[in-house]
This record gives sequence, C-alpha cells and structure tokens, in this order.
Amino acid sequence: MLKPSEFVKKVALLQIGAIALVSEKVEKLIEELEEKGKLTEEEGKKLLEQFKESLEKQKELIAKEVAKALKELNVVTREEFEELKLRLEKLESELKELKEKLSKGTD
Repeated sequence: MLKPSEFVKKVALLQIGAIALVSEKVEKLIEELEEKGKLTEEEGKKLLEQFKESLEKQKELIAKEVAKALKELNVVTREEFEELKLRLEKLESELKELKEKLSKGTD
C-alpha cells in the first residue's frame, strides 16, 4: 500500500504527464489546422502561446496543491530537511568540542 505522500506525488506526476500529453496533441492539432488553411501561422503561434501560458498556470497550481497536501501530511520539505541537517551538523561539532575539552580537563 502506498504511503499518503507517495500517493500525492504519483497523482501530481500523473497530472503533469497528462498535461504534457495534451500539450503534444494541441501542438499537432494547431499544425494540422495551419496546413489545412484553417489558421494562419501567426494565429497558430498566438494560440499555442496562450495554451502554453495556461499550462504553466496549471503546473503552478499543481505544485501548490501538492505542497499543500504534503504539508497537511506533515511531510518535511527539502528546505526544512536541509535546515535541520545544518543544525544537526552544528550540534555534532559543538558536542565534539565539548568532549575534547572534557577529556583534556580530566588528563
């Protein structure tokens, strides 16, 4: 059984894959319409640009929703993980220094 965080990631990847597939289909459709004379090349470019802008907004929305879902599941972000890692390294260094001081004091 999938962990909730893995499920959220898989759903996001599926959505992104679907967006990529739709994008490819739209580009082909625009090319076909241009070839048949139903769209001028300029109209095709404009339509494709509008579509790509819409896709970017969808990707941003997906990213926000995934981040929200992961936060609700209490999954740490990479940034939070890196911050904790740095804090741990600092504490380990301080602990090592204290041990060295204590061992010199008992000699």
